[in-house]
Amino acid sequence: MMRFILVAGAAMLTAGPIGAQTPAQQPAAAPAPAAAPADPFAQAIAARQVADFARRERDPYAMLTAARMLQQVPMTDGAKPAEGDAAFSPEALFAEARTLARDDQALLLQIRMAQSSGRGVVASAFGKGLVRRVLDVNPRNAYRFTVTAKGGEPLRIGAIGDIGTAMYIRLLDASGKQLCLDDNADYAPVCAVTPRASGQYRVDIGNKSAARSRTVILSN
Repeated sequence: MMRFILVAGAAMLTAGPIGAQTPAQQPAAAPAPAAAPADPFAQAIAARQVADFARRERDPYAMLTAARMLQQVPMTDGAKPAEGDAAFSPEALFAEARTLARDDQALLLQIRMAQSSGRGVVASAFGKGLVRRVLDVNPRNAYRFTVTAKGGEPLRIGAIGDIGTAMYIRLLDASGKQLCLDDNADYAPVCAVTPRASGQYRVDIGNKSAARSRTVILSN
């Protein structure tokens, strides 16, 4: 009998607190929020801003970043684009990066590899991408066209002319009411509005400079 009591007591001393051997269950982690869909218009405009910084600072690495940002955005050419290309294109920005790189052979190789990696891409996180037109806007003149917009949804149009030119964008509804004007003597104006009603809207892309401007027009 005494032997049984001693064995039982030893067992109680070696046992942990009740339930201590069962790991506490951690609450399930909340699912990560879904990533916002990529915005091709915003990335294209951001690429232009990075390119401006690279030119000011003469920074080839920044220019390479701008080229890669624009390279990722798929473009759908609008009807009858002008022949040739404008300064705002991945190829042109890669060329500027090479110029800024000068004799840095390691960087030049990096630029060549980045430029070739984007060829053949037919789909991306941006979906259909942007509508892109390349055209010449004569000095002190304007190019006019219409777009069909859906009410309640953002409409964004950007014009990126030759560096040093003064461009503007004006957006009007069917009644002639001005909805947006970006006229700040900049070479890359942008209009962003949310029309109340679906319908036709007129866009004026103007060049206030004394020289013709090869201009890229982007619209979502």
